[in-house]
Amino acid sequence: MRQKKRWLSFLTAAALAVGLLFSPVPAQAAEIDAAAAREDFYEAANGDEVAAMTIPADAASTGQFQQIQDEIDGQLEELITGYAQNLSAFPKDSDEYQLGALYQCATDWETRNAYGLGSTMENYIARIESAADVEELLDVCMDLSRKYGLGTLFGASYTTDLKNVEENMLAVQSFSLPLSKAYWLGTDEISSSVRQLYLEVLSAMYQIHGKSAAEADALAAQLGNLYMALAPAQMNPEDYYNPEKMYNVYQVSDLPGFFGGNLSLETLCRLYEAEPEDPVIIVEPAWMAAAGSIMTPENLPLLKELAVGSIYLDLSTVTDTQSLDVTLAYNQMVSGAAEPESHEKNALNNTISILTDFAGRVYAENFFDETSRADVERITEEILAVFRERIMNLTWMQEETKEEAVKKIDTMTINAAYPDEWPEYMESVRIVPPSEGGNLVDNYLNLLSVSMEYNIAKKDEPLEPDDWSGTAVYIVNAFYNPSQNCIFLPAAILQGGFYDSEASEEEKLGGIGTVIGHELTHAFDNSGAQYDEKGNFSDWWTDEDYEVFSRLSQEVVDYYNGYEVDGMQVNGAQTLGENIADLGGVSVVTQIAQMKGLDLSQVYEQYASIWAEKQTPENRYQMMMMDVHSPNKVRVNAVLSAMPEFYEVYGVMPGDGMYQAPEDRPGIW
Repeated sequence: MRQKKRWLSFLTAAALAVGLLFSPVPAQAAEIDAAAAREDFYEAANGDEVAAMTIPADAASTGQFQQIQDEIDGQLEELITGYAQNLSAFPKDSDEYQLGALYQCATDWETRNAYGLGSTMENYIARIESAADVEELLDVCMDLSRKYGLGTLFGASYTTDLKNVEENMLAVQSFSLPLSKAYWLGTDEISSSVRQLYLEVLSAMYQIHGKSAAEADALAAQLGNLYMALAPAQMNPEDYYNPEKMYNVYQVSDLPGFFGGNLSLETLCRLYEAEPEDPVIIVEPAWMAAAGSIMTPENLPLLKELAVGSIYLDLSTVTDTQSLDVTLAYNQMVSGAAEPESHEKNALNNTISILTDFAGRVYAENFFDETSRADVERITEEILAVFRERIMNLTWMQEETKEEAVKKIDTMTINAAYPDEWPEYMESVRIVPPSEGGNLVDNYLNLLSVSMEYNIAKKDEPLEPDDWSGTAVYIVNAFYNPSQNCIFLPAAILQGGFYDSEASEEEKLGGIGTVIGHELTHAFDNSGAQYDEKGNFSDWWTDEDYEVFSRLSQEVVDYYNGYEVDGMQVNGAQTLGENIADLGGVSVVTQIAQMKGLDLSQVYEQYASIWAEKQTPENRYQMMMMDVHSPNKVRVNAVLSAMPEFYEVYGVMPGDGMYQAPEDRPGIW
């Protein structure tokens, strides 16, 4: 994933948006042998294709999806390199100019190596190193967060109030674990090796910036011990989708207590235009308290190094090539790729991810087929109508709850392709090219500054259902945001095996239909079910109905706990929300296909084909440890084995590999 450590709307963007997180997507489903299908449907549908796949040397996985994404990246590369080569041909306020100028900076290796972190960040580091006490250190960290959204020991931004989406509130975080909690607590060989790799990277960064090898190694080991000691206080991956656990509201005046009493309330209120009595959300109070417990005078030297090391790592891909090489080598080893990503590819990826909305707009303007929008909207309306009917026909839900559930469907917003109105902040972005003294890190920081100013300026304005903030148009994925009660279907996913205007109805339903059904079901998974039709975290259930829903959800957990891949057991609790969405999406598509008299085998085979994938063992392990999605093979076999219609189509019987006893098959929606 192309992620930057940014605090802008981190709660909404990181914790709430739930999507398919796709791996592969197919060109076209092929007929498969029924006997093989009864044993292992994923293997029967995708085995030959997966066997023929070759993972690119700099990648951790591949599949039909990745081929589509690679094609999109190639299209963007052609555009962006063309802009860079002919920069003077474009107005300075145009998307083309911003993208071309930033790419020039990203590939200006000489300047990057000479400039390093740049004067702005060197100044912050000097302030950190000269801080007389923890309070002064936190003042610098607050300033860094407010100005650029970079989290060191402190991070904050305004985000939607989960219980009142018409309002925003300040969300605050301290520093976070640099690896997933599971790696710090894991006793297995892989967890230990990943921890060691991270500490080697941290040591290398300190050495690049002047420490001796002995000093850097000792410091990295000290920080590693600190992270291991604090790790139990961090939430598990599934907890970030549970609003009951995330929605912890305090007053701004409570914040100093979470930072060992060393946080200046006056400084915080001035920087974030807040008042002491204002509400503030703390996603992880236990973690904040644990992190705050080390913010003591005796730990001041270590806290300074933690903050500085965070800056080194956060900016490693936009500064000098030595830092870049360390990060790329680490990514390669952790993912199991054969070789690191090239400098040139990283430069392109940086340009695209830093200027996400600009890249999205030029992609949509140049490559999106507008005629597909209407057809996708038609399919969406069909799915919404059938899902609505399914809710009304539920035997376990009372009328009072059904009425509230239907409201969510009737008011849901579907955002297809790209935003009708692009964010206002884009008008304030001006990238300075090398010919005018520009460089990558300063342009990056300036963009972060614009984003933070936009966040503060919009703190009194609600997030609208058609606001695409944080959603990339050019990424093959789809999302549901419960606080907006809306689905996002980016332009990139409306092609290939997901959608083709010339494809059969079966292929459309097995592709984009299951995507839409999946995202719709997220509105009613274990997390989404706790938000009402306006997007508010609200209890709209009767006690009796929610008790039944919880029991049915536990059945899904138990069902998926029975699956394993490569000797690793699926974590049914960690993957619950996505599993419910998979089950609901395929179930509603199944009903539509039956209503239309379509060939269900083609629907199921198309569905299976979108998940064809080959991964390195390291990547598989990483996903099992931290991903809230089940492995792709399980997303096919477990889902279809829960569909009664699947048994009828393929004649699955007891003793077949795909067979699950009726009483063991989960079903909610």
